[in-house]
Amino acid sequence: MYTGAAGAVTPTGVTKVSRVTGATPAGEFLPNPNQTHANHEVYGTDLGIVWDKGGGEVFVLFGDTFGAGWCGNGGCGTGWRSNVLARSSDTNLADGLTFSSMVQDYARHAKEVLPSKKINNDEITVIPTAGVTVGSRHFIHYMSIHHWGEAGRWYTNYSGLAYSDDNGQTWVKHANARWWNNASWTNNFQMAALVKNGGFVYLYGTPNGRYGNVHLARVPEGALLDINAYRYWDGNGWAVSQAASQPVAIGIAGELSVSYNAALGRFLMTYLNEHRQAAVMRDAGTPVGPWSGEKILALGSQFPGLYNAFIHPWGSTATSLYFVMSQWTPYNTFLMRATLVADADGDNLLSEPGFESQSATPVTAPWYPVGNAGVDRNVGQARTGQDNGFVRYDSGWNALKQSVVVQPHTDYTLRGWVRTSANNTTGYFGARGPGNGPILGERAFASLPAYTEQVVTFNSGPNAIVEVYGGLWATEDTWLQLDDVSLKRGTNLVAHAGFEQQASTSATSPWYADGNAGIDRGAGFARTGANNAWARGTQGWHAIKQEAAVTPHTRYTLKGWVRTSGAHNDGYFGARLPRGGPVLSEVHYTQPLSGYTQLSVSFDSGANHSVELFAGLWASGTDTYIQVDDVTLTRD
Repeated sequence: MYTGAAGAVTPTGVTKVSRVTGATPAGEFLPNPNQTHANHEVYGTDLGIVWDKGGGEVFVLFGDTFGAGWCGNGGCGTGWRSNVLARSSDTNLADGLTFSSMVQDYARHAKEVLPSKKINNDEITVIPTAGVTVGSRHFIHYMSIHHWGEAGRWYTNYSGLAYSDDNGQTWVKHANARWWNNASWTNNFQMAALVKNGGFVYLYGTPNGRYGNVHLARVPEGALLDINAYRYWDGNGWAVSQAASQPVAIGIAGELSVSYNAALGRFLMTYLNEHRQAAVMRDAGTPVGPWSGEKILALGSQFPGLYNAFIHPWGSTATSLYFVMSQWTPYNTFLMRATLVADADGDNLLSEPGFESQSATPVTAPWYPVGNAGVDRNVGQARTGQDNGFVRYDSGWNALKQSVVVQPHTDYTLRGWVRTSANNTTGYFGARGPGNGPILGERAFASLPAYTEQVVTFNSGPNAIVEVYGGLWATEDTWLQLDDVSLKRGTNLVAHAGFEQQASTSATSPWYADGNAGIDRGAGFARTGANNAWARGTQGWHAIKQEAAVTPHTRYTLKGWVRTSGAHNDGYFGARLPRGGPVLSEVHYTQPLSGYTQLSVSFDSGANHSVELFAGLWASGTDTYIQVDDVTLTRD
């Protein structure tokens, strides 16, 4: 029985199930069902991106591939193809991942499906990063590599989409479905993971290399090749401009994979964190999050040279996760299995809250030191478990800090347990804007001889990222110990709930207008604060609306305060499926509301991960209006 929020889980007990590609070396006893060196001239390759292609098969897509002249280590040798593609109908992953075929250009030779120039500082290679199938058309997201940099860094010309209508045998790089990189090599959508959900394809993007945050876009399934149809998550809603995008998860993220685990009703995200030298996993109840903190999936100390963890869509159950992982040595791919166990603290947004998987002192990611700080490893100083963080020095500001994605203008509660030396007088625990930005909330403390819980509530303000910290100012040898830290979002799921952050009289993300609607800013009509929303017209439907992320099969209560003109007789307040979908629940108010009146509806989210909240009216020949303020959506 899972006790965590929405089936939240933690991976444990990761093991190698089988080799996927390459020849079996002496001393290895893993199953090797594909023998790709003999059957397809694939001696060395990496990645192994898996997606359901329909027809009872998955595609398995690989990166730079080498043949009989492979050098035996890393990406080098002869027989070079920038990418190759396999098909598999294997549903029994317990004994390995068996191919049914590979796309070939001639007998027993895997074909390069996306060509590249192979010219350094122009286009050295074309690497796939994700795949998805919509109907009978298959899509590959790929990146055009301009040149390789130092380990973990590379630089792209652009990323783009290619498609196939003949079961993957031939592919067309669409000329316009591309995200061009910029002069500073920092475009956030150069690598991707693709997930279908609710009529959309969600595109999770990272910059080139392995050191960026995770951003998000989405597009209707039928418009994947229309670059203008994509909308970008701006922290609260969906924006037309890519420049408005905000992260959904903090990197250090390389070779991203995202999949929906239907057994859990939860999205899983995996990637390589170079700073932690580990493949990590996050999970969330909705595509936009909030995403949990990182959880260790596989350690480099256990699997040297590991990178990527591409989730197999058929291998996710409530208790298991199958994924394909690469190792630089021997530059080949392996099927892995992890056991998923309940995570009762699944709504904690912080990574490594108890410092238990820190492998070194001074402190390593995801906590970072300011001044002198580190980790007490199994020295009997922890509150729980065996490890805790510490800060200690004889002068200046010294702290531990971690950056985390938040929803702007949203309430949060930060908790952590602290104890200090007897001479501490100026300790602080709190949250601030990114880059040592303004303090959003903090708690001061002096000497704490025993671990004492510190609780800070704050509003994120305009920030999509905040820094959580625990530290002290020292003038003599002074120390602080920190353990069991958590950051959790408030209960209201409506963004800009009181319309105070709306900067224009026109509704802006996350609020949108149907017909004639907008924002009263400082006009004296608000129930609380300075602003409220309105809808007004003489004919037809007029409403203010917002899309909210929800967990499937969950009860919610929507409340809001509404008043109307005297001529009003046909208003609605409720929740429906996005894009004009069926109404889940609504209240129909037919009498004028001369003063603000609270309206309330309850509904079940069904199989959906998002709903549209609305307040509106039908006008029939008479000038009619409603005003709306202080909207809340809470989970029952």
